[in-house]
Amino acid sequence: MNFDVDARTILLCRAGSHAYGTNIAGSDEDFRGICVKSRDAYFGFTQRFEQFEHMGSKSDGIDKVIFALEKFASLAADCNPNIIETLFVDESDVIKCDEFGQRLRDVRDAFLSKKAKFTFAGYAHAQLHRIKTHKAWLMNPIKDPPDRRTFGLSDTSAVSKSELGAYDSMLEQKLDMDLPKSVVTLFTKEKAYQAAKLHYEQYLGWVKSRNPARAELEAKFGYDTKHGMHLIRLMRMCVEILRDCMVNVKRLDFEDLLDIRYGRRVYESVIEEAEALEALCEQLYLTSKLRREPDREMLSSLVVNIATDYLSIFG
Repeated sequence: MNFDVDARTILLCRAGSHAYGTNIAGSDEDFRGICVKSRDAYFGFTQRFEQFEHMGSKSDGIDKVIFALEKFASLAADCNPNIIETLFVDESDVIKCDEFGQRLRDVRDAFLSKKAKFTFAGYAHAQLHRIKTHKAWLMNPIKDPPDRRTFGLSDTSAVSKSELGAYDSMLEQKLDMDLPKSVVTLFTKEKAYQAAKLHYEQYLGWVKSRNPARAELEAKFGYDTKHGMHLIRLMRMCVEILRDCMVNVKRLDFEDLLDIRYGRRVYESVIEEAEALEALCEQLYLTSKLRREPDREMLSSLVVNIATDYLSIFG
């Protein structure tokens, strides 16, 4: 990369907790932006550029990611939560926006679609899974690794990874399998053992890599309250997008979200609301005025026009 990313950035905004209004003392500062890469990077073959990342150290606490215009637009068209928010942040959180960045902001609604149900709610579902898994580990720590013998297996596996993978593939494709019952039983037991082994390894990884502050929250309140806050924020935003066709990045409900962050809402209350919001998203998906898919041809033409106009001036 032989061009100045900052100089060619057409839109730069605050992201994360500072953009949501849920930042607390010590919260990292996140920035996300879009740049138009150089002519050489577009048309040559010696350079590749999709994004620039600066991951802050403990001393500066500043994280910044700048995406190439076309990559950003592609992710935004897929309604990627972390990406599409950049087009909808509050004006007070826009650090830099030139005429080219404004052209994107002006048509930001064109990036919205019903895909939000699968992205925002999908991210939220991942948060929910983590919360429930970590809650289970807190309540019942895993003391020992799984033993093959408890699954009715010998000490040495009679099934290779490739054979197990082929069996899984056949199951996924719902292919007829003319296999002896004893073979099916063996594969079933082996799959159960491998799943338990993976779960145990994930548990060990969680124990080893736990953020001390997160661990303290989990120990005090019985669940990861930061995950809980993001879970509810994502689900509420999903509802708002499907219902109001708008991404509300700056949260008017920040006090309620911070109540979750600080453990003022019990685990059961958070899970109950998340599940109710998920059901509401299912209903809204059927009635939302949003298109099922964005007009990718129009958005692609927009990207071409912005890049062409920018390159004609700055090269």
